[in-house]
Amino acid sequence: MNTEELEEKIWRYATEWISKSKLHVRVGGDKKACFDRIDLMIPMQLKVKKYKNRIMVCRVDTSRRAEFDNGLLFQKNMLGLMRDELKKYPKPMFVLWHEIIHYIPPLTKANFKEFQKEYNYGYGKKLPKGFKVDEVIKVWKTTRPNVKKTLENMKFYYTGLIIFISRCLLQKSLGILSTKEANIRIKKCEKVLEQHFKILLKQNKKDSEAIRQFHEYGYGLMGSIYDVGKFRI
Repeated sequence: MNTEELEEKIWRYATEWISKSKLHVRVGGDKKACFDRIDLMIPMQLKVKKYKNRIMVCRVDTSRRAEFDNGLLFQKNMLGLMRDELKKYPKPMFVLWHEIIHYIPPLTKANFKEFQKEYNYGYGKKLPKGFKVDEVIKVWKTTRPNVKKTLENMKFYYTGLIIFISRCLLQKSLGILSTKEANIRIKKCEKVLEQHFKILLKQNKKDSEAIRQFHEYGYGLMGSIYDVGKFRI
């Protein structure tokens, strides 16, 4: 079975507390693949607890405030762990890779060769007459792969908060949540997001510009894509 079919079966048979092993028996297929998918569904779709020597899982009922709060706390704690992970790396974590300069008037095929000739040879790196700098975009990169990995993991967890907000809006529209309750939950998610980035940038002042660029424009300005993905009401 493919990943989508596996997840559907896990959801179908996890209507009440059940051990991971028994859940796999009901679902069928490869045991490791089933366990891995169960782990990925926690805490967004499944909740977990230990009973004796067994790990038990059950569907998350997102209409209940207590379960929403537990899921929100998990995301908040994971974001804190990601911030703590960044503390381990020597600062600064990023170096200036290069700069992108935009001019007025813009460089085109028609004026580029003449601009380059005058800039390199005629003016000793001074701008040719008639041109001025419009903006300078600094592009930051890190020589430590784990820094990039940590920021990507951080992005995964705060994207989870965006899923929480989307779910609240849908639940409100469908009448599952009252407008008041939905707004309370959305405000809680927004507060966690705002506090996270405020602390993150304060803790990494030397890298604040690079970190902000990573989340806004993607690593090396490659484009930051936020995929909310699939979620259950």
